[in-house]
Amino acid sequence: MSNLLNVLMASMDAMRTTLAANTEAVLHDLTQPECSVISIVNGHVSGRKPGDPLLSGPNDDVGFLGLLEPSQRVPSRVFNNYKTTTTSGKVLSSASTIYYSEDGVPRVAFCINVDLSVVNDLKRTLDSLLPPTSDRDEEDLNDKIPAQSFDDVIAKFRQTGSENKIQFRKRVVAELQKMGFFKVKGSVGHIAHTLGVSRYTIYNYLEKNDEKQ
Repeated sequence: MSNLLNVLMASMDAMRTTLAANTEAVLHDLTQPECSVISIVNGHVSGRKPGDPLLSGPNDDVGFLGLLEPSQRVPSRVFNNYKTTTTSGKVLSSASTIYYSEDGVPRVAFCINVDLSVVNDLKRTLDSLLPPTSDRDEEDLNDKIPAQSFDDVIAKFRQTGSENKIQFRKRVVAELQKMGFFKVKGSVGHIAHTLGVSRYTIYNYLEKNDEKQ
């Protein structure tokens, strides 16, 4: 396990200069639960530091299942897409990987916790800057696009040989904007997911399109 810890420690050093301030990475030595945190990036997210015990982490951590359930002699298990809560009440989006010894004993944990409160606040601010959509507008739009899903519409677009991925995405967003898709509640998130970009990339494209008009 010492080789694994060395590799993960090097990865932690790389993440110190790349992770956003709302994203915490934690490396635990599970053989020492009383001081398991051996490396942490952006510890302000959960309020922890190196040398803190395993139990000092957020509540409702599904990753603890990897410590309690038998590993069935697998080298590692991943627990992802779950929520945890810090002692200060912040809700985090979390994921953990538990690494086991050959006899199935948990030895190392690598955890990621993302504080989405800042992002959610920014979303609410951006939403408040957008013009309100009347019920009539949404009804008219739904009349134009019956049961057709965003995926069905986006699937009809094809990247040309002269376009790179960014140019293709910008064109798709511009076309969808002309069609009125962005008047539908939840459209930004769904289209962002389908195109493989963030919601704020879509907002940026829309803003640039408005500037051109």
